[in-house]
Amino acid sequence: MPSLRLIARRAVGLFNLKKAPVRAKIARAWIDQRLRQSDIVQKPSFPADLKRAGVAFEQWHPVAIAQARTYASAAISSIDAYMAANPGRIAKVKRDAETIMGHQFDLLGSGLYHPRCPFRVTEPGGYQPINWAFDPVRKLSFPEGFPYKEWNLFRDRPENADVKFPWELARCQHFLTLAQAWRVTGEARFAQEILDEIRDFHEKNPPGIGVNWTCTMDVGIRAANWAIALDLINNCEDLPEEQLFDAYCHLFDHGHFIRANLENTYETTSNHYLSNVVGLHFIGAFFQDLPTGKEWIDFSAKSVQKEIDVQILLDGADFESSVPYHRLVIELFLGSFRLAQHLGQPFSAHFAKRLGEMVDYLCGVLLPNGEMPIFGDADDGRLMIATDYGDWNRKDPRHVLGPASLALSVDTWRLLTPASGAWEAIWWGFDISAFSPGGQLPGDNVKLYPQAGAAISRTTNGRYFLATNSIVGTVGFGNHKHNEQLSFELHDEFVPLVVDPGSWVYTSDFEGRNLHRSTAYHNTIMIDDVEQNEFNPEWLFRMFEKANPEHLKFEQSGDTVIYEGLHRGYETQLEEKVLHTRRFEHDRATGALAIADTLTGTGTHKLLWSFHFHPAVTPDLDAAKRTVHLRAEGKTWALTWEDAGLTPRLDDTWFSPSYGAREPAKALRLTLERAAISENRYGFRIRRHFEA
Repeated sequence: MPSLRLIARRAVGLFNLKKAPVRAKIARAWIDQRLRQSDIVQKPSFPADLKRAGVAFEQWHPVAIAQARTYASAAISSIDAYMAANPGRIAKVKRDAETIMGHQFDLLGSGLYHPRCPFRVTEPGGYQPINWAFDPVRKLSFPEGFPYKEWNLFRDRPENADVKFPWELARCQHFLTLAQAWRVTGEARFAQEILDEIRDFHEKNPPGIGVNWTCTMDVGIRAANWAIALDLINNCEDLPEEQLFDAYCHLFDHGHFIRANLENTYETTSNHYLSNVVGLHFIGAFFQDLPTGKEWIDFSAKSVQKEIDVQILLDGADFESSVPYHRLVIELFLGSFRLAQHLGQPFSAHFAKRLGEMVDYLCGVLLPNGEMPIFGDADDGRLMIATDYGDWNRKDPRHVLGPASLALSVDTWRLLTPASGAWEAIWWGFDISAFSPGGQLPGDNVKLYPQAGAAISRTTNGRYFLATNSIVGTVGFGNHKHNEQLSFELHDEFVPLVVDPGSWVYTSDFEGRNLHRSTAYHNTIMIDDVEQNEFNPEWLFRMFEKANPEHLKFEQSGDTVIYEGLHRGYETQLEEKVLHTRRFEHDRATGALAIADTLTGTGTHKLLWSFHFHPAVTPDLDAAKRTVHLRAEGKTWALTWEDAGLTPRLDDTWFSPSYGAREPAKALRLTLERAAISENRYGFRIRRHFEA
């Protein structure tokens, strides 16, 4: 028998010939047959599992249509009333769906693009094949036709193409918008598009072949979105039953692939493995009355419940040292929790408690405008996108608060739910007849989250201070951690002033990736050009714990919140050791922030302080007065420093609000080239400035 690689390439070659339907069908049958003889997709297939259950497809399918397989179709009865009261929302869904029908996408900072497949012509029915391997920013396509186990990203990708683009598109999170559009319009073309894309995807990406099978996390998220969409459209009478059957077969194959390729063979599990088992949970739910489906439900439900204690710290934070990844992990855990409720197989009370702690942590660290602070990595990761697929705010996590409030019966989260929260809740399977989003902004919070390494002072009038001093995370793996020991973020009167510059991108730009996770790209001190925690610039998802942070004090006295901490990164890495201790005092009445740095040690060292400003801030340096005036929204603040020996400059930098997006910004750098260290103290202050 020919090698699997040769089989796949021959098949892909047939697809690429502009002969379309006949040869494509032959190629698909050929590759399906060969793959089923390989170890990539294990038996039983969907038809074989039907046979094991003693039921024909013609008997099984009407039951599947009549029964809500996932939670998404459990509250369809809420739609009519919602449509009547919210015509604007319905119009928005239709517009987003029409954009998707034109195969136009805006992913990971790409801007709107059309991934047209260059080798395949438009089909007789008008469907235009998609290039599932395309990077729209660099205009490059990844190779096709290779077995996933033979893939090496840095060897096989074209130039510096970003693999996250094909992965993101192939998560098929746009399917839910298409399914919604069918539900609110009754137009079968939206449902047909889902089946056409599944067929198209399978033709170019059969199980185990190509770049879209090289990361099981993305396979899991894709599977969940396929299951949700197919559950929503499977009673559309205008859909060919043969196509539905094929789609179910392809979804079933995803289950076998995930089960055989779990990402639990590293030093620790992470959001990747969690995505695997959550995706498998959704596939199991879709095939819940078949033997293999029941096995998948049992395995995945147990695995998800175990992971919440592995991955969630005692204070409720995800252990990967990133707030954006915390949002993703909430969605994953909440998705399986809600699915278990829907299946009548609820998770434990302990799991519900831990999930509630996760949501409390998210609410606790929110910015005054309701968005997330961006510390640690950010890649826009989601389980499913039920609201505003075309233009959702990558920094706003509040869409989860409505479903979380209803799933866990916590009314305080409802108050923070935006107006769109009722629409979101429908697609999590909830009856919203008695649900009213509160639309409130986050309230007062003064709290230290010690395991997360986050100290928060937030007021209702837009004052916000966040200090970060966290461990490397992911049980020391450091895959999404940045060097942000004793860094901070400051907002005043809802104006962001000093901010974290974000993540930018991952594998497509090594220099940019390392810059954004470096000490100098955070609001803290760098000594002798040494990183606080060690990382190898070639190892983009690894950081080695050197800082060993410690919280010394967190207290509130009247209007003043004090956080004091230290890290030992320069004790462990410098021959002449230096201990960095930093004290913050946030005045909640005036918004002023005082910073006191103490460096204890020996030797002569180069010191660099960095303060990164939001792009909306215009800084004006007055070196003689040791002041930078910060102007934004018609107001002025002053950042001042005490030591006359510090040399100031304003640098051009970048601010990245989400993956692949960045804006020019400014940063203040203060340097001492030769500082003799014994027990040195340096003071800074930021406060509102009223100019005469």
